[in-house]
Amino acid sequence: MTTDNGHRRRPNIVLVLVDTLRADRLSCYRNGARTSPCIDRIAERGVLYENAISPAAWTVPAHASIFTGTYPSRHGVDLSRLILAPELAPLPEILQRNGYRTFGVSSNYWLSRETVFDRGFDEFVHSWQLVQSAGTNQPLQRQQRKMPVGLQSANGSEKRQAGRRTIGNALNWLHEETVKRLRQSFHAYDSGAWRVNRQVRRWARRWKDMSEPFFAFVHYMEPHIRYAAPGRYRTLHVPPSVPSARVEKLNQDPWRFLAGKARMTAEDFAILGGLYDGEVSYVDSRVGQLYEMLQRDGLLRNTILIITSDHGENLGDHGLMSHAYCVYDTLVRVPLIVHYPGTFPAGERVGEQVQTLDLFPTLLTLAEVRDPAAWAQVQGESLTGAARNDRLVFSEYPEAEPAVSMITERYPEFDGSPYDRSLRAVRSATHKYIQGSDGRDELYDLTRDPGEEHDVLSSHPQIAADLRGALGRWVGSFEHAPDAGESIEIDDDMRRRLEDLGYLA
Repeated sequence: MTTDNGHRRRPNIVLVLVDTLRADRLSCYRNGARTSPCIDRIAERGVLYENAISPAAWTVPAHASIFTGTYPSRHGVDLSRLILAPELAPLPEILQRNGYRTFGVSSNYWLSRETVFDRGFDEFVHSWQLVQSAGTNQPLQRQQRKMPVGLQSANGSEKRQAGRRTIGNALNWLHEETVKRLRQSFHAYDSGAWRVNRQVRRWARRWKDMSEPFFAFVHYMEPHIRYAAPGRYRTLHVPPSVPSARVEKLNQDPWRFLAGKARMTAEDFAILGGLYDGEVSYVDSRVGQLYEMLQRDGLLRNTILIITSDHGENLGDHGLMSHAYCVYDTLVRVPLIVHYPGTFPAGERVGEQVQTLDLFPTLLTLAEVRDPAAWAQVQGESLTGAARNDRLVFSEYPEAEPAVSMITERYPEFDGSPYDRSLRAVRSATHKYIQGSDGRDELYDLTRDPGEEHDVLSSHPQIAADLRGALGRWVGSFEHAPDAGESIEIDDDMRRRLEDLGYLA
């Protein structure tokens, strides 16, 4: 596409992030059930990366890696530090200062104005809020002041702003409680996807006529726990022979299960997987609507469309539920599909390993950003180059989330010591080595055991030693973020919101 003066216009970018989406639950990743017909069709028109590995196993550090092109050890964003330090610039801010208009819509409380995730966005929307406003979490505000990033509002008096927040918070609370009841009692509402699409539709009317290129971050919360897709999607992949009463009573509390307070059989986990797949199919339909919207408005002709996730989900795998306490592929292997005709050939499947932080240098390249400070951050490799079969990729889990003490507080008899550790993993084309801070290391042969069910550390000591050495060299090859110091506190309001999402805050 060219501008009126004949110069080629830089591409628009739409980054679609589907929270908590395992690669192997999409049918285009050879899952048996046809869970994702819309995403499958998009994949057929772009490049699908079969082994895309997230650098982190949960929301906040995984997003920080995508947005900065750095690993968790470098950016330091985790449960103890929810806010990105000013020394690193996020992708929206870099694109903004290089001529892009930037738009973002989030459906996750961790990714909010409250955690300064709106940094660099011209417009940023919380899909869960009826009235758009910042939160009131005082501990988080103190952390913002410790790391000033120039985002505090300068409009109006503090008193007027506080008054508006009070009214807005009351309306938002009423809206959220109504939505929660509709979801839990009638399965008549989603986790924000329809509001996300409505917001994108409003923006798209302007995107068609803008002279500048745009970047849009589009975040869907489905299929995050609790799995309760609306309408027919809820039990779409649950065997019809399963009584509805059993579906209703099925345990979806990962911490009750982990503490041994909820016994679950293989059949229970099969039902749970069916409910998860229902969420996948539902969000797939919303992604399909988004694609059709961009296509109908003529925006896809010069738009890089990316579909990916921050992390996956355990559905009974490895004796776990939700996304905590491990760096197995159930959590770190995520979908990655890039649609950009002419640069990413239709129908191509790449088997070599890549990482989601590779999106950062990829988009800097395609957006023709020559900002030296931005390029100095890069720890990944651009997807515009040839993929390498000998590449090693890394994942980190710096601290237990939720804190084991939170589960022990709820279930005093729970022994959380096996989970109270940090983890690092290095993955070659054939093996994966996991290093635990407690000395419990693991090795898996991914060619014979892709489910990582059989630890072969003792029978392959040389492979383990080689990967352990590579991991150590990698750890020492870059500057790490300083220690966060005091742990961040969460106020009662945010705690309630996060517990509604299955987190223990």
